[in-house]
Formats: sequence, C-alpha cells, structure tokens
Amino acid sequence: MKASELQAKLVSEGCNVSNFAVMSRSDDAFCLDKIGSKWAVFYSERGRDSDPIFTSDSEEDACEFFLNHVIKQQHWHIVGFFKNEADAINLDAKLAAIGVESIRNDIPAYKSVNDPRYRVFVAGKDIFKVREHLGHVQVSYA
Repeated sequence: MKASELQAKLVSEGCNVSNFAVMSRSDDAFCLDKIGSKWAVFYSERGRDSDPIFTSDSEEDACEFFLNHVIKQQHWHIVGFFKNEADAINLDAKLAAIGVESIRNDIPAYKSVNDPRYRVFVAGKDIFKVREHLGHVQVSYA
C-alpha cells in the first residue's frame, strides 16, 4: 500500500480522521510522514513531534505498520452535542433502535459552572450505520 491510498483505507475501516494524519501533521494524532529518506510513524501533540515509534526505508512497510497501529485504537465519532440532556437521551434511543451502541461523555461545566453539555459518540464502523439511518451527522457546538 502507498501513503496516497492509506487515508481512504483508514476511513473505510471506521477510523476517525481526527486521530491520524498521513503525509502531514495534526495536533494530538499519530502521523505518517517522510522525514529525509525515511518513512516515520510518530505522535504529534501541540506542534511537537515525539520520537518515531517506527521508521523504514520502505513506504509499504511504514504504511502497513501505520494502518495496523491506527486501526487498533478505539475511534470515537461525535454524533451529538447538546445543552439539554433530554436531546442526548433521545439520540441514545434512536441509536439503540438501529443497533448502535452509544457512548456518553458529558461535560459538567462547558463555559462556566452549572453549564453542562451532553455528548453522544459512536465507535468505529458504527458511524456508517448512523449515516445510513440518520443521514450525515452535523454537530453544532452551542
């Protein structure tokens, strides 16, 4: 596999594009990039790259390592962000009805104390089932 094919493969496996970058950098993500003559896999956080966890002269070997490394991670996709908990509960019920397990990760104080937000996520390939049944999810951050 070539780096030019890798992003599409990862997305097709349900990986969240926020968790990785191919031939570029992203904050708080694993990255695959060519550094000098070597292909390197490393973590980039707040503009700083960690030491590589894998290097190779071979693009194919680096892509295979990166693919396996990123796929092993749990990939959460946000599908709801609400001011009202009832809206999150309603979305949880809709997801359960289509056989998708939701993950709740609420924020108790979003902009100030006593200003909660209710977040609903799905993991991995369940994002495809959500899109099939509920359409493309657009999340607004209120």
